[in-house]
Amino acid sequence: MSAHAATRRPGRAAGEVPVLMYHSIATGATRKFRRFAVDPAEFAAQMEYLAAAGYRTMTAAELARHWSGGPVPARAVVLTFDDAYTDFYGAALPVLREHGFRATLYVPTGYVGGTTRFNVSVGEEDRAVLSWQALADIAAEGIEVAAHSHSHPQLDRVPDAVVSDEVRRCRSLLEDKLGIAVDGFAYPFGFWNDAARQAVAAAGYRYACAVAELTTAPGDDVLTLPRLTVNAGIGVAGLTRLLAVRATPARRRAAAAKRVAWRAVRRLVPPVGRDPREGWPDT
Repeated sequence: MSAHAATRRPGRAAGEVPVLMYHSIATGATRKFRRFAVDPAEFAAQMEYLAAAGYRTMTAAELARHWSGGPVPARAVVLTFDDAYTDFYGAALPVLREHGFRATLYVPTGYVGGTTRFNVSVGEEDRAVLSWQALADIAAEGIEVAAHSHSHPQLDRVPDAVVSDEVRRCRSLLEDKLGIAVDGFAYPFGFWNDAARQAVAAAGYRYACAVAELTTAPGDDVLTLPRLTVNAGIGVAGLTRLLAVRATPARRRAAAAKRVAWRAVRRLVPPVGRDPREGWPDT
């Protein structure tokens, strides 16, 4: 990619910030999980583009603090990684370190040091999750380590008492094991409802991330911040398109309507577990 192409800056409305959601950074994946496993070379090229284009990375917690107290820095972007796969340590962290990038890692504490059994429906139940020592090392490098529930359930499908336990236990374990303050939460599979949001607020989290495929903007609900999914194979060109997404009123209305419709469907249809964002009934 030419220097001119690398520094071409996609436009978006003032104040909007793209929060990018990655999962695994790896070459191997089952067919059903493949879109969530970004090749390390592709990831490195995307980070190179962000650096060349002058983007400034923030953690999700830093973004939430800025939303509460003032404007964010120019050219801000937030890099988030769900599920705490071990390849974050081997494939993502060295690239982030090379560029001096900050990021946020969301951890399902029930699987630390084990495997992602909640991905059984996509044949990825043996994908390894970081150990407590690795998480401590990552936190020591300035990466935000935050909560992703304890057992990674679909929080909009379980009883309120279970939701409360999930969000509280995860935070408590991370703080006790790592000796850090945990301010952030990401809803497993991106699913949330009013009860889940209230439980996250009651547990004392300062912010929480959903999905919604929108950029964030001043005035967004800090407990349901939208993110943009980075799927495998989109390359640098696809990343630039994501960065150019704008949270226009029409896009926001469409996202809200989709959320309402999806919730209605989910009340009628039992969990089927066809991909990681649909989830799996983990007991």
